[in-house]
Formats: sequence, C-alpha cells, structure tokens
Amino acid sequence: MSVKKYNLEEIERKAEQLRRKWEPIYKKFQWRPPHEDFLAGHEFAPLIATICDETIDADVAWSFPWWLYNKIGSFELPKLLSIDYKEELKEYLRERWSGGRKELNEYLEKIPKKIVDALKFFEKEGRTPVTIFENRPYMAVEVYFTLRRIPGIGPKKANMITRDFAYSSLGITKSYPCFFQVKRRFPRFEVINANYLEIPIDVHVVKVFKRIFGYTYPVKGDWRKEITPEEVQDIIAFSKLVFPDLPVKLDDIFWNVGRKYCHSKPKCLECQIEEICDAKLRLRSS
Repeated sequence: MSVKKYNLEEIERKAEQLRRKWEPIYKKFQWRPPHEDFLAGHEFAPLIATICDETIDADVAWSFPWWLYNKIGSFELPKLLSIDYKEELKEYLRERWSGGRKELNEYLEKIPKKIVDALKFFEKEGRTPVTIFENRPYMAVEVYFTLRRIPGIGPKKANMITRDFAYSSLGITKSYPCFFQVKRRFPRFEVINANYLEIPIDVHVVKVFKRIFGYTYPVKGDWRKEITPEEVQDIIAFSKLVFPDLPVKLDDIFWNVGRKYCHSKPKCLECQIEEICDAKLRLRSS
C-alpha cells in the first residue's frame, strides 16, 4: 500500500486525526536534557552533547559533557581542544553502551573527530556556539544555515536544533539550553517564519508514515532502505496538510510513536495513534 491508493478525503481525515493527537503526545513524550543547569551555563556543552547524540540514547549523549567537566574541571575552549575524545568517550561508554562492538568502534571513529573539528571551527572563527548569532530576529532558514557551517552538524541536526529554537521562541518549549544561552546574550534573538521548517526525515518518521497508510513490509528489515525521494516528498507534503502553521510538529508524533511502539513486533494496543494506522491488523497478526 502507499499514499497513492488513498483519495484526498481519506488523507485529510488522517491529517485531522493526527492534528488532534499532537498536544497529548507532545506532553507525554516531551524530553528535557539531564543536567540542564550545567548545560545552560557552558556554551560548548550543548554543542558537544548534540554531536554525541547519534546512535546512543539521548540521555547518555547529553550527560557526557557534565561527566567530562567533572573529570577535567573546565569547559573553556583551550582545555576542550586538548582532550582526547576517543579515549574519554571509550571510558564514558564502557558501562553505558547498549549496542554491539562493531557499532561502538564506528561511533568512536566518527564522533570524536566531529567534536574536534567543531571546536577547531570556533577557535578559527573566534566565536562560540552563542556568539555565531547576533542580537536580532532570525528567520528559521537563517538559523538552519548558520548551524550548517558547524562541522558535525548535518542537515537533520541543523533542522532539529532550529525546530527547538522555534519552539522556544513560540513558548512551546520552556527549557532548551542552547536557545536560552543565546537569548541571555542577545535579548532580541528569536526565530520567525518557523512555518517554513520542514519535518526532519528519519527511519521512525518513514516507518510510521508508511504504516498508517497500510504498508507493513518489512516486518523485519532495514527501514533505511525504505527511504526514497518520493516518500520524502510525500511526508513533507503531508506534514503541511496536518500542521499548516508549523509542519515540523508532525515529527513529534511520528518520531515518538516510531521509537516507542512501531517496532518489528509493534505494540499496537499501546500506540497513541493506533486507530489511524491501516497496517495494524496485519502487523498484529504477523
């Protein structure tokens, strides 16, 4: 099955049902980073946490700067540039890594380099993750492209950070260390034109989108292989139908549902959008 099998009325009905689901799902799964006071007080801490937040659990990633600070006693840029991040992450993750050895080795080859490259970028620029911004309102796309200059910040992370900045500007998010660091330094800073932000596409988003439109394969398999340019465009268009004011909000539903319930053996009876999903009967009986 695919979205091409549905007429406009059926698609709009799903959009309306999802629109009503956003607030309860957002409130249920709203995530707050651990050690918020520390993160809010050190300009490079959220940057390092953001780069680490890949493959591993978010709480583990965002706790690493606090752990590192307690070990080295400083978070000034010269000190941070002297760190061997591969060794520090290896020690930090020794009791916290939940994946396989191969995945850990890949992580330790990739993430430390990204951290160092990002820190060297700011050393060269003579700025910080706060002072790359100015004391003025920013369009969402301006924030996105400002962040994209930073090594280790790819399109998806830049999009998600911009989304969180926009949420903070709109009062949806009450606690986001990166945004409030900038806001303290630059009181006029805010994100405008957030309606131009597009939903970040990952395996969870693709999986849930395809399943609510009746797609069950692969019950076991790699969803990364299921991400096609056509599906990406369909998801982006659908997000604008569900949330014309802020399309990126659809990610709050799809990402959380995909992560919590929509697995190879899905937890359909617990799922927050079970009544919207057209694949549920076949998934539950497989």
